[in-house]
Amino acid sequence: MSVIEAIFGKFDSWLSEALTGRRLPYPSTASIEPVSNMCQLECPLCPTGAKKLNYDRKVMSLETFKVLLDKMPFVRTLDLYKSGEPFLNPDIFAMTRYAADQQIEVIISTNFSFSRPDEFFENIVNSGLWKLTISLDGASQESYSQYRIGGNFELVMSNIIKLIEAKKRLRSHTPKIVWQFLVNRFNEHEIPVAQKTADNLKIPLDILPMDLDDELPDFQPEGTIQERKAYWLPTDKKYICDRYQGEHRYPLFPGICTQLFVRVVVTADGKVFPCCWAWDRKSVVGDLLTESFEDIWYNQKYMSSRSRFLKKDFHSKVQTVCFGCKSFGTTPSLRDKLKLLIAIYREQYGHRKRRLLRALTGIFGRG
Repeated sequence: MSVIEAIFGKFDSWLSEALTGRRLPYPSTASIEPVSNMCQLECPLCPTGAKKLNYDRKVMSLETFKVLLDKMPFVRTLDLYKSGEPFLNPDIFAMTRYAADQQIEVIISTNFSFSRPDEFFENIVNSGLWKLTISLDGASQESYSQYRIGGNFELVMSNIIKLIEAKKRLRSHTPKIVWQFLVNRFNEHEIPVAQKTADNLKIPLDILPMDLDDELPDFQPEGTIQERKAYWLPTDKKYICDRYQGEHRYPLFPGICTQLFVRVVVTADGKVFPCCWAWDRKSVVGDLLTESFEDIWYNQKYMSSRSRFLKKDFHSKVQTVCFGCKSFGTTPSLRDKLKLLIAIYREQYGHRKRRLLRALTGIFGRG
């Protein structure tokens, strides 16, 4: 072995230890779900919508939310959603305000297909919500309802307009409203119409390819991946995920699973999941209501899960859902490890920078 090879070998080992040991920083991004396994729609590729989620229906209390968030003072971005419709929780505005008052950027993803009084939309604005992503996959009821079963297209559009008007009345720049459009074969022809509508509303249209649940490690949807591809995928290849073009192969994604290192996912009953793709109750790696965050973040389940993706021929007596995950490979390159470590610290730096800019904005009274 040459000197250079020896140096790279030691550096590679150091990177693995830095990413799997107790020197790994706490995550600056968290996902806390206000409700578990509850939604008024029946989207067929969603474990909740398909009514196949092996998890209890639960509404998180405001007191529980405060306890959980107080245990994670390092969090700077909070996704206030996961396996249910967030606005089904009556305390959602108080939760958002509690987090926003701690200078946390709060993001909610919603189907927005429900009737609410006008004050509801002003409450959204006054809650301090940073961004609202609205899932609206179509430009008509016919195309939209193919996937968002039980949803009302006109009602969602009406709610968007009401929220925009509430922002104007209250002279608020937040929340940022994003129209998320998952492309499938039933709605791809309506993309130009959706884009024109979004432009008229002056909100961004986020056009995304559709996932078909092949990345979920603990949930098996109806049919084979080939059948789901044939039924859902659009004809225009630019709106199809790379992994669905050609032969379907594992691992699905290059590099390392970043969620084990930069994000924590917490359910409505305080349980911790290793990633947002895990759904089954058997995939839990900790309980934030009874344990400290430090004990969970560095516990054997988390440590083994990270090592599984970083160390070649790694074996552990502690098995987690990650050991059955086919989304990522288990022989990352030195470059993959270095890229991940840089991403971890870059994300933390980015949060600090945005926090400083927001403070300066408040001082000088701009936007």
